[in-house]
Amino acid sequence: MMSTFRMTKKSGKELQSVDEFERELREEISVSIEFVLPLAIVLALNIKGGWEQGTVRRVFDFLRVADLVTRPGPEELLVALPNTTADDAWVVEERLCEAVPEATSGIATYREGDTGEYLL
Repeated sequence: MMSTFRMTKKSGKELQSVDEFERELREEISVSIEFVLPLAIVLALNIKGGWEQGTVRRVFDFLRVADLVTRPGPEELLVALPNTTADDAWVVEERLCEAVPEATSGIATYREGDTGEYLL
């Protein structure tokens, strides 16, 4: 079972449940389509052996308050970057990998007609 904890005041972030993450991602997709905004990018970060609270905090230091974060399993962290272009997502991914070198990562980008489930 996923543990939920609130981050520091500095980041203002907290891990979301998978259901909350999926619901908010669908909402971000709808808003992005309606207002023709760059669409949510999902980063999958994996650490063999699992994520610890301090490591998650290092990730949160590089994220905006509007970004969505969930941990569907002990080794995986999903991050949605609303209103972010693919080029900007690559920059975020590079910075996250520098901050957490033991993590492996991948990016899924939204294309017109995709669903939230496709991104996940």
